[in-house]
Amino acid sequence: MQFSVVILSALLCGFTARTSVPVPDTCGNNSDAVPLYITTGGIVNDCVLTTSNAAVTSLVGAQSFAFGGVSARVFPTQELSTMPMFLAYEVQNGDITDHLYTISVTEFDDAIAVGFRDGGIQGYIYPTQICGSVPYYRLYKPALTEHFYTVSETQQQSMVAAGWTDQGIMGYVLSPNCTD
Repeated sequence: MQFSVVILSALLCGFTARTSVPVPDTCGNNSDAVPLYITTGGIVNDCVLTTSNAAVTSLVGAQSFAFGGVSARVFPTQELSTMPMFLAYEVQNGDITDHLYTISVTEFDDAIAVGFRDGGIQGYIYPTQICGSVPYYRLYKPALTEHFYTVSETQQQSMVAAGWTDQGIMGYVLSPNCTD
């Protein structure tokens, strides 16, 4: 009998460990999502994504950024099936020159290894297109040392036509007008 209890206990512990990984197609609560604002410009022509109203006010007011509105909606804390959206930022000559957002731990670690700084987790998004999420395209323009992010396939295609490099889909977010 004790042997059966040990086996059952081992099986249950193994089952618990496996279920700690997000279950595919399990949606977070969309009403928990918050706006991810986009600002562009500044001295070095940067694109900044933030969920913070205070950061937007600072960027637009004191640092000459243009407010682009709500770029997407993200979760402020981890929800079912979501992954962290990391920020790595580059500093050159005392100015932040690029913001790189990614859900890839490897890509984040590689950016840090070449001199980017750790900006922490900026929100949580889906790694696959589930739960009504939409692609969040990432583009890059080497001449500007600049990344840009959009949910608009039309904008993504226009930017590629204007010389930006399509870096694919960074992850999947809720559309800017999604409220539930």
